[in-house]
Amino acid sequence: SFVLGGRGMEIVYDTASLRDYFDRIADQAIIGAGRPLLVDRFLDDAIELDVDALFDGEQLYIGGVMEHLEEAGIHSGDSSCTLPPVSL
Repeated sequence: SFVLGGRGMEIVYDTASLRDYFDRIADQAIIGAGRPLLVDRFLDDAIELDVDALFDGEQLYIGGVMEHLEEAGIHSGDSSCTLPPVSL
């Protein structure tokens, strides 16, 4: 799973931190053949939402929108949510 908090995942903010990360994982076989390095942009101060919806190919039904109370990136199973969302 390539999600926030996955094995080898780290948030870096500058070139020096990125080099330090590569130095620390060099011997751990985290990246290499068949193990790609995935780079995403981390959003500071983001909110995370769960949207429950059904789509039949023509119509979209939104059953609910929940907002995570913890900062974005905490796994859904480990977070608290509020319904309806408070910041939208």
